Amino acid sequence: MAPSEDIIFEPAYTPNKNWVKELDSRLMDATLSSFLAPKNDNRVVTLCRPFAVLPKTSYSSPVTLPLGLAYLGAVLEKAGYKTKIIDATGEQQPVKIKRSSNNLYNLQGLTSEEILEKIDPNTFIFGISLMFSSEWFAHRTFIDEIKKKYPKIIIVAGGEHSSSIPEYVLKNCPSIDYIIRGEGEFSMLEFSYNMFHGKNTSNIPGICFIDNENKFIDNGLSKRIEHIDKLPRPAWHLLKPENYFTNSFTIGLAKGKLRNMPILATRGCPYQCTFCSSPSMWTTRYIMRDPKEIVDEIEWLIKEYEANDFEFFDLTAVIKKSWILDFCSELKKREINNITWQLPVGTRSEALDEETLKAIYNSGCAYICYAPESGSKKSLNITKKRVKLDRLVESIKAAAKIGHTVKLNFIIGFPHETLIDCLKSVFFGIYCSFRFGIYDVNFAMFSPYPGSELFEKLKREKKLSIDDNYFRKLMAYQDVTQPHSYCERVSGRTIAILRFIGFSLCYIGIYITRPTRIYKLFKNFFHCCSRFFRTTVDIRNHFCCHITVVINFRQGFFDSIKIYITLK
Repeated sequence: MAPSEDIIFEPAYTPNKNWVKELDSRLMDATLSSFLAPKNDNRVVTLCRPFAVLPKTSYSSPVTLPLGLAYLGAVLEKAGYKTKIIDATGEQQPVKIKRSSNNLYNLQGLTSEEILEKIDPNTFIFGISLMFSSEWFAHRTFIDEIKKKYPKIIIVAGGEHSSSIPEYVLKNCPSIDYIIRGEGEFSMLEFSYNMFHGKNTSNIPGICFIDNENKFIDNGLSKRIEHIDKLPRPAWHLLKPENYFTNSFTIGLAKGKLRNMPILATRGCPYQCTFCSSPSMWTTRYIMRDPKEIVDEIEWLIKEYEANDFEFFDLTAVIKKSWILDFCSELKKREINNITWQLPVGTRSEALDEETLKAIYNSGCAYICYAPESGSKKSLNITKKRVKLDRLVESIKAAAKIGHTVKLNFIIGFPHETLIDCLKSVFFGIYCSFRFGIYDVNFAMFSPYPGSELFEKLKREKKLSIDDNYFRKLMAYQDVTQPHSYCERVSGRTIAILRFIGFSLCYIGIYITRPTRIYKLFKNFFHCCSRFFRTTVDIRNHFCCHITVVINFRQGFFDSIKIYITLK
């Protein structure tokens, strides 16, 4: 396999380029000293990740520690603000699943009532993370409940959902006072300073709001933080990492009893995929941390939390070959040998040649997720994915030979696709499964998320309108019982059938090529049965239902067993 070169990127698509502000080159220490909290002020800044919203046919969802809120909390604490974090999705033990009152979806984690009880009465600013648009209709109701109980609290929303369609969010939910768009640490710090000191907040970069004349005010995206290594380390002491260790929450590969912690090595993504909403949050500016600083953080997590596994939640972790080799070299130099680390979100193959794959494997990398998204060259070109399938196959081949655990992510049903295009993705996944014995394949249904180029295109063509029905349709990617297609040539039912065929044949190939995993299958099957019965499912006041047992294949064995309950 030919050695990879460092990759140079051309200017990428950025929605509403006038939103983007110049990079903030100030050192973090200077920034913190400029926005200190008032002394002897008992008012609190409360940050919240709300409950997860699932299709009513689903009773499990991977949960990870809220890294973004941990960074926000660290910055606010460093500047002297009394800060608390409510992690409604994952801090509860065991995790509870409850059907919504309108019987339209399931809720995972703390209920609205339980979250309201946890809000400190001294809360002055309440910051809520709104990441996934598919959850909006439930989170909107929850925010209204906060405002009703605590009318004087200033509610600030952040995250990809609110960053992508800020005007709609503010007008659809008047209980939200402000939105911070984009990378939030500096903007939230300056906003808190101005609010606590009674200063004007209308000119802060990243701030959006509705003024007294019902006019939408947009100050653009927050300034990107260039010196991300200067940020304080995530405030994990404000959360409950032990609950995550106990519940074995991870989206990567669970091997034994992991004490798993999330970490960010980079921020942003330089690519311009038309289906991705990240440019509306991060722009296309890609910033890498110093490998030495990352290893410093790993050593700190080992010492403070006895962590032994690290999941890198970067949008695109491995882009520059020299950078990842420096990281592996630093781990080796410090003799950090008794850990594993993973790339579960989806990375690219360009820098993952044989040399790089050997280096990351020898440094403890346990899991790689490739994200080609399509096996059709036409689809890759149209969606600006820029993946070379032959190069990808070579990288997968090398990874399998070295011993890596590999996953592939695909999206089928893009608006332009034909049945042949969809079949190419399915057959490519099947080929890799039989040829290389990869561990996991995921076929997701295309969903047009706000902030993506395809979302704007479909909206211009009047093929979607922003309403609650649209937000519920975004759950189609994980709810096979209610598929919805934005593809004119392929129906939702056909895509659901293709997904079933793809999953089935892929795992037949995986088990044929790696028969020893049958043992892992049954071992994990019984383990997950016990986990399921520790989960509380509220089905009170329902007397008639259909029950279906569904086996969820993940990492090449049964990662979970789901009970689908259709209540009447």
